[in-house]
Amino acid sequence: MKDQKFAKPIKTFGNTLRLTPYAYAKLIWMRDKGDTEVAGYATTATNDPLLVTDFRLIKQECTEASFEFDPNDIAKDVENMLDKELAPWQTHNILIHTHPGNSADPSIVDENNFRNSFANPDWAIMFIIANDGSTYCRIKANVGPGVERQLGVSIDWKAHFCESNVQAWEDEYKLKVTKIQTVLNKTKIQGVNTELSKLIYHSAIDNITDNCWWGSDGNVIFWNEENQKWYEYDPINGIWYIGSDKDDSLTELAHGLKPCEPWVNSVIKWAEDYADERQDAIDVDDEFMELMNGIHS
Repeated sequence: MKDQKFAKPIKTFGNTLRLTPYAYAKLIWMRDKGDTEVAGYATTATNDPLLVTDFRLIKQECTEASFEFDPNDIAKDVENMLDKELAPWQTHNILIHTHPGNSADPSIVDENNFRNSFANPDWAIMFIIANDGSTYCRIKANVGPGVERQLGVSIDWKAHFCESNVQAWEDEYKLKVTKIQTVLNKTKIQGVNTELSKLIYHSAIDNITDNCWWGSDGNVIFWNEENQKWYEYDPINGIWYIGSDKDDSLTELAHGLKPCEPWVNSVIKWAEDYADERQDAIDVDDEFMELMNGIHS
């Protein structure tokens, strides 16, 4: 918008992130287009930092539980927005992404990304919308003592908005989103016995990363939706636990799981892929316990 001239944001002191009907319709269309997460930046093309007028995709590789931006495309997007005379705070302070499941709660990956990628702006917002329409929105200020708090989310029907442009959205999605296949197809192996060939087939848990997270003791916690049981995996010692108890009999039962169970290898791989976040979970728990000890001392 040529008349913006890098408008300074007004101080709204608002407690709700508002989207124009156009921005919301585009976001929902992008969410429902595929079966992966999809992410992009919000455009706030007015002087109101809490009014989202558009949702822009960045070139990305996506799975059912993650996305990774192309840094070169981020740089191009910054240049394009500057050419439109929009300030960086109007184009790159609000990160929006979708969850294919029915929970909008941020994962550890989401939290780390928000912390690391938005350490410098004066303020930033993480907004997540899930498949069932549930949302999670949090703002953080990086100036002064700093503050973080959750925001509500609503559609602003009074704001000016454009009509939907599904063809343009389709073109943008095809250009920007690449799905990364994380599920192995069933493979026939010549000269190998039938039992071994069963080891190579698609995972029974499609959204494996949605069901895994690091526990405060450094173990992977895994919720098996198929049998409705909790499991824990100790990646240091290679020990499995079942349920919330860790007595010998339950440990033996967990060790009795056959290696051909599809999700077992998936959980192990998850532990390897996210090994750098294990210590963060332990540290968070230690900090919490120190705080609680201080309160009760």
